[in-house]
Amino acid sequence: MKTKLLTLLSLPMLLASCAQDEILDQGSLPNQTEAQSKSNTAKGIPINQEFFITETTNHPQKIYGGSSIEISHEQRKYRLIMQDDSNLVLYYKDQNGIERPLWATNTDRQGGFPHLIAQEDGNLVIYNNGNPLWSSNTAVSYPVSNPHIKMQLFRKRGPFIPDGYRIKIILGGNNEERALIKSVDVNEYP
Repeated sequence: MKTKLLTLLSLPMLLASCAQDEILDQGSLPNQTEAQSKSNTAKGIPINQEFFITETTNHPQKIYGGSSIEISHEQRKYRLIMQDDSNLVLYYKDQNGIERPLWATNTDRQGGFPHLIAQEDGNLVIYNNGNPLWSSNTAVSYPVSNPHIKMQLFRKRGPFIPDGYRIKIILGGNNEERALIKSVDVNEYP
């Protein structure tokens, strides 16, 4: 009885092995890219999701010291300010009115006339008195028409990431979003 049972159980393994040998003899291997992409989804649905909410209504080419661009959503505010000390800072103000920095270029200098400019060479640069302090290193070899900076707000969620928001600083031009300058997660959602 044991012999018959072992023979019966080993038959599917033998058939599978022969089928695999036939595939290898024909020189075709399973597509690794297909297998890897399936591991990032569950039944074709992305495991971690990002949903666009809004973006800044103005898309300036320059932001001068003391000026900013902002997004407001559900009693929260995200503000990218070119501070008078030459530091570009992304602030987040929660529903309780508490403001905290999320990201900065750490280019603070006293004095001068700072400004951020989206240049026609595709680079985003902070200048103080004409001297470059910081660059996004996104220059290209062709001219960029209508260079600008904007922010976008997304809702993020998934089983492997905390629910919350994602704010993106985007460099645009040539009628497209050319470069992601910074993406910051705010892991807070009511």
